[in-house]
Amino acid sequence: MPLTVHFLNVGHGDCTMIDLPSGRLMMIDINNSKSLPDDDVDALAEARGMSPWIFKSVRLAEGGRASWEEHYRSMLVDPFDYYQEHFAGRSIFRYVQTHPDMDHMSGLHRFFWQEKVTLENFWDVAHGKTFTENDFKGPRFSYDDWLAYTALRGGRGPDNKQQVIHNLRGAQAQYWLEDKITILSPTASLVDGCDDKEGYNDCSYVLKITHGGRSIILPGDAEAASWDSMLEELGEDALKCDLLKASHHGRKSGYHETAVKAMDPRIVLCSVGKKPSTDASEEYGRVADSVLSTRYHGTIKAIIEDNGRVTVTNCDGEEIATLPAIVGR
Repeated sequence: MPLTVHFLNVGHGDCTMIDLPSGRLMMIDINNSKSLPDDDVDALAEARGMSPWIFKSVRLAEGGRASWEEHYRSMLVDPFDYYQEHFAGRSIFRYVQTHPDMDHMSGLHRFFWQEKVTLENFWDVAHGKTFTENDFKGPRFSYDDWLAYTALRGGRGPDNKQQVIHNLRGAQAQYWLEDKITILSPTASLVDGCDDKEGYNDCSYVLKITHGGRSIILPGDAEAASWDSMLEELGEDALKCDLLKASHHGRKSGYHETAVKAMDPRIVLCSVGKKPSTDASEEYGRVADSVLSTRYHGTIKAIIEDNGRVTVTNCDGEEIATLPAIVGR
């Protein structure tokens, strides 16, 4: 059975669904935004050599009904709709909340409360972040999602069956060993440091999953303190991987040159990516063969076969990157 990783195109946020060789379904973060902000429009228009006005108004072809803006907006997906299309009826064996930022948990209420998808295990870090209803004045995020998150991490869900797990670096147990998951970060000191500064990117779960002799690292929004800690305590060899989901949506704030060189990924995938002035695609491109963004390709799927062959496709199923099978497997 292959390892299949779905990087959903969910706007400015993260949602990754992983179909594991064990048959377990794993989900990392959620975001249900289907908006196309001005920054996205500017980046996409620039990539096509257009002004934003032309990008928004000119049809794709004579007589066509959609502009380029409408085309790219149509590539955005809702996590529950995607789940229904690809995994309907299956429980989420393991949901991982990488860290408590709203663009990584927007949609929890709909997914688990309204649609009642069965959840078996909820991974969360034991941080001290809090919100009140008054903190949710704008339209982008909902207080219901924060309430759903606090209920889930407290062991309360629609069916009250999920187990809450507060893993830290080095933790091991049967099911994530069977699924070949290594927890690279965080540590208790990283979490404490985030509580002290009230910025929570560096308490992100950083997970490494291995299959067929290939490895993928999924780092949430990890920044310098996390990468420094991993390099110091685990060493460069522990970070080696073939595929990397770029930290913090591919922004420079998540790029750590020493860590990226140690990881030496052949393929880098960005959930969003290429945000003007903050993007690190060029930096990743100095190491990787391919740097791919959901902004341009829509939902990206990476399949790692038992023999180590990797096939990466875009939202239309077109092949956009590959790695060969590993000789001898």
